[in-house]
Amino acid sequence: MHKKQSGTKSNFTPTRRSALVGSSCAFVPSVAIAGSPPAEPAHFQADLERYVSFGTHQSGSIGDQATVQWISSRISASGYRVSLQPIDVPFFDETRATVTLSNGSEFVGIGQHPITLTGKDGLSAPLILWREDLDQSAIAGKIAVIMLPFGRHSSALQPVIARLIKAASEANPRALIVVTDGPSGEALALNALDEPADRPMPILVLGSRGIQSLLQAARNGASAKLYLEGRTGRRIANNVVGRRVGTGKKIVLTTPLSGWFTCAAERGSGVSAFLALADWLARAHPNLDVTLGAMTGHEFENLGSKKFNAQMVPPPGDVDLWVHLGASFAARDWHELAPGLLAPLPSMDAQHYLLGHESFLPVLRQAMKGVPGFEVPYAASVKAAAGEAKQILIDGYTKLIANFGAHRLHHARSDGLQATDGALIRQAYVGLQSAVSKILT
Repeated sequence: MHKKQSGTKSNFTPTRRSALVGSSCAFVPSVAIAGSPPAEPAHFQADLERYVSFGTHQSGSIGDQATVQWISSRISASGYRVSLQPIDVPFFDETRATVTLSNGSEFVGIGQHPITLTGKDGLSAPLILWREDLDQSAIAGKIAVIMLPFGRHSSALQPVIARLIKAASEANPRALIVVTDGPSGEALALNALDEPADRPMPILVLGSRGIQSLLQAARNGASAKLYLEGRTGRRIANNVVGRRVGTGKKIVLTTPLSGWFTCAAERGSGVSAFLALADWLARAHPNLDVTLGAMTGHEFENLGSKKFNAQMVPPPGDVDLWVHLGASFAARDWHELAPGLLAPLPSMDAQHYLLGHESFLPVLRQAMKGVPGFEVPYAASVKAAAGEAKQILIDGYTKLIANFGAHRLHHARSDGLQATDGALIRQAYVGLQSAVSKILT
């Protein structure tokens, strides 16, 4: 019987590519409204839905281009001069990423960067369930199946993942299948470096849900056919940069825009909060010198952040406060009823982290009371950080407030509107705005 495994698809369709803003937008004077209350849940919900409506947000894609246009318009309306910073990124417009058994069972996955295509005829070879204690000569010429340990996986550079892929690759298989065993059981896209592979070969990522027959086939050494087809190459994506020159403190506010799929909770919750905080800074603190950054290239180990930090911000000693809204700013919590079976909760997932400069920690603890996860902030350090927050610290910017995290649908196709909502975003945002207000005064 023909069986098929696939991820949940978004109900939203990417908009058509629209013309991007020019190198700058007209400056719109803002009106200071000191002490203005945070926006209501409906405001955050509307921005979240707008972000999600653009579809997948891979760097330089139609959805990413449309997001850039929207963010540019929004921060321009808040009174910032806007420019675009181009970033050269790799891409893979996938048309097929599957493995098929001899009985016709097909499993749909995700192509892993760096991409090596199989061609339209696919690649046929025996399967083997790879273990580190296996005789490595037994793997040569086969499709090796790597089972990752259970976790909220997000990057091929995570030490355990990098070690397993490297060790399996060195045994000269024809292809790899990486099984990301996560809370939802879906295939989880893994971030990668923008570098060629040491040993180019097709790599397919599968989820753990519904693959028992594939694992049994691998134990038995049965043959399979792997397809990785599509268009690959490089394209230009854009960071959005906002500026308002002022005579007061120098503030930097950033968030990533891009991600593998719809990214509602991973990216959309932080983007919604970013827009609200940018608008509030413009209205409530008209004398601040503010630099905004909404970055692309996140999937390739923070490409956009590296270029933004190098070219668009003052030296570290001149920055009085950097606020970074990273992954999973406000995601929904879920009951894990069984492997791959989740039931939604109205509360926030606590598996996200808040970092702050040592001098900011008392303010953050007070402001974030009752906000799951954020109520226990940590001292900002390179060792404690991840994602763009880590890059900011590596580049020497220590006067930082930043979050990062991985919710239960992190890097999965199903990270849609069910993964967060305006009320959850507001809960986290209220504490953040309060902390920033106290630090600025």
